[in-house]
Amino acid sequence: MQIAKNEASQAGNLSHISQIVRSRSMWSFIAAAVLAAFYLVTSVYIASHRLLRFDELLTVHVTRLPHWATIWTALAHSVDIQPPLPYMVARIFDRLFGHSEVVVRLPFALAMVAGLLITFDCARRLTDGLHGLIALSVLTCSFLPFHGYDARPYAIYFMLSALALWVWTSTRDGNKQSAILFGMVIFLGVAFHYYFVLCLVPYALWEIIRWRPWQPLSPKLITGVVGVLLPIALLSRLILPSVRDFSPGYYAPPSLWVLRATFSNFFPYGLFPLALIMIWVVLTRTSDKAIALDAMSSGESVSWLFLCIPLAGFVLARLKTNAYTDRYVIGALPGIAVAFSCCLWRHFRRASLISLGIFLLLTAWGVVHQAYVVRHPDSVNMPEQTATTQFLKWEDVLRSDGKRFFLFPNSIIYLQAEYYCEHPDECAMLVAPDGLEYPHDPIGRYWPLTKLAQYYPLHFWKLDDLKKHAGETALIEPPPEVLDILKQAGLQVEVRFSKPLEVVYLQ
Repeated sequence: MQIAKNEASQAGNLSHISQIVRSRSMWSFIAAAVLAAFYLVTSVYIASHRLLRFDELLTVHVTRLPHWATIWTALAHSVDIQPPLPYMVARIFDRLFGHSEVVVRLPFALAMVAGLLITFDCARRLTDGLHGLIALSVLTCSFLPFHGYDARPYAIYFMLSALALWVWTSTRDGNKQSAILFGMVIFLGVAFHYYFVLCLVPYALWEIIRWRPWQPLSPKLITGVVGVLLPIALLSRLILPSVRDFSPGYYAPPSLWVLRATFSNFFPYGLFPLALIMIWVVLTRTSDKAIALDAMSSGESVSWLFLCIPLAGFVLARLKTNAYTDRYVIGALPGIAVAFSCCLWRHFRRASLISLGIFLLLTAWGVVHQAYVVRHPDSVNMPEQTATTQFLKWEDVLRSDGKRFFLFPNSIIYLQAEYYCEHPDECAMLVAPDGLEYPHDPIGRYWPLTKLAQYYPLHFWKLDDLKKHAGETALIEPPPEVLDILKQAGLQVEVRFSKPLEVVYLQ
């Protein structure tokens, strides 16, 4: 009788504990959904109040080509350096919901939010709901919210990287279905961004560390390798011309300084929140007793190896692609966030107040910054976007001065102004004389515009064209080198506006 009572009491305790766990898990899901909804709504709002930047306009122009086959042909001619799939996704939204900044950015904002939730669930399965929320909040303090709604494939790249990590850590290794799913995710990732091949590096390193001569390789790794090779083979006709055109120094050349800055660029405000976290840990520790830590799980170990992705990207750029920038390795973010949350869970899972405080601190930091950008969307503009905005404000003033043509030495400002100008035919780009290059445009953006001009009407002026229409032309943001060339050609220069955007009239 007493044994039966004890068993009933133990069953009741287990049921009570189970209810508490389920309740906490439910609250974590609700919190994750609320945060995801907040970042979706605010990202859409910001996207609707910012001009499209140069790279996004390349997406727009390629997306709006008349036929799917034309898009493929344009990419084969190196109009842009991305695979076709991002343009297909943007094209569907553009056709369904109309032409606007927010529509072309919407699929990428949705992908960012999906990636946040996948990362949350990945960390939750390795730890618990609270630490899953910490992983999500880490991402909101990164540069992800800035690139998340860009009309470029970075948000989808991030989302698929998170999904690959979820499949690797949340499914059994010997399961054929999970191996096939992992390979499919890798395939899609490379089909959205060529640098996604780097996302296979953490898993390959983990398998190399664990491999023994008598053990077969992981089926997931094998399907992952197939998932990399297959899209590269299918898209080789697009990849090879881009590699040839990407000469060293053309755009974002790899350097040790850029590599070193990558990790700090991932988390632009990283040191200050980290300092607050350490202060909170010290203030809330209530015991000096040693805590026995569990061994690092395989999921956490693989996640920490995501720190190798920027290093692998740098090596790839030096050996082959000649281009490296932090957003090309955005796929490292899910692993870093999951690894950080797993590390906190191993150290502080018995001190929930510490983890709760860290979650609230990181969440507040991300929400406050996002709210600030909502109030001031221009605060995250690139310098060229700010210059384009100012030009659009002065457009009517320049017309009232009798100026019929607007000439831009800077190719980035030109493409943006041409898109938003009331009369795009009146905008043109000033091409450097033969044998010269303008040092003001060191990344050579003139090159993709010549490719784009085969499919979209763009206007290029040489010095002789400028001389014919000098009295009717306003020169926008000319660098000193261009003004010197014009003076040597016999043109008189009059500065109409000097700040915040320089406008020069010619005679």
